[in-house]
Amino acid sequence: MGTTGSAHMHHTCFVVRDLEKAARQLADSLSIKPWNVWTIEPEECTVHGENVPYSFRVALAQAGGSSYELIEPVSGESAYIEHLETRGEGFHHTCLTYESLEELQRAKESLLKEGREMIQTGSLGEAGEFCYFHVPEVGAFFELLYLKELPPPEMTIE
Repeated sequence: MGTTGSAHMHHTCFVVRDLEKAARQLADSLSIKPWNVWTIEPEECTVHGENVPYSFRVALAQAGGSSYELIEPVSGESAYIEHLETRGEGFHHTCLTYESLEELQRAKESLLKEGREMIQTGSLGEAGEFCYFHVPEVGAFFELLYLKELPPPEMTIE
């Protein structure tokens, strides 16, 4: 993939039906904790190029120099719902972060020029932006993310 800019590995994501249950099980069995939880309702969203509102809950836990992410769909149609319907719970994507919105947008344009399929986008306004690309070489998705800073979590699961 010919992305430009300095991307950094941020997290590996699994889509689940019950985020709190999965986070507690991983905290208990693998000592992956704490899990910080947020509800995300992007200001602008697309799914397969169509404007489609959606929301989801996300939990992040540090693991060494990277993180694990759990996503539970809340409302609307999304790539997360599609994944649960076609593959069930499990690995969904690997995320690359960028230091600026401009770097993320250059990487996105580069992938689109390669003919890559962008399956979902979300704008968080001033806080950031994300998008997912299908990467058939590995049978999964890559997320490109720019995030200014995370607000305090809604809850923490130990």
